[in-house]
Amino acid sequence: MRDEVQERIVEGIPTETYHEAEQILPFKHDTSRSTIASALLPHTTGEPRTYAVYVLECLQNGTGAATVLSQGVSTTSVSRYGDAGECRRVIYVGMAKRVLDRIDQHLNKPGGEGAYFTALYPPIRVLQVGWFNGKEQAQEAERLTADLLEEKFPADFIAYPG
Repeated sequence: MRDEVQERIVEGIPTETYHEAEQILPFKHDTSRSTIASALLPHTTGEPRTYAVYVLECLQNGTGAATVLSQGVSTTSVSRYGDAGECRRVIYVGMAKRVLDRIDQHLNKPGGEGAYFTALYPPIRVLQVGWFNGKEQAQEAERLTADLLEEKFPADFIAYPG
């Protein structure tokens, strides 16, 4: 599984941060479902796999603590992830059966249905998506993706809910 995750996901992660990237940052100004779908389209394979492990790059300056606390994020989460913005890059690894819906939650329902981490550090672009056959396989791939990214990019902050 480790080799599969390395090949399907980790090798496709760009080394440059969103500050250095020449590509358009789709979520900077538009977090609509159509923009999310456009950002995910290059990561579709046509394979009959049902679960996705996705990798998002997030804004480093994040959202202010007062704002996310008002959205229901706990003070524990705020203090736990408070230093992430000091790293070279902030990356979030997640897993979902309906990846478009899940990224929509991260972008448009922070702290509620979205993750507390992405309420603090909103996603700015999709770095990679890997597809897997089942939930258990995707959960293992999510953990391995985070571990391999920590090895490959030690100056980056890697967050995942697993």
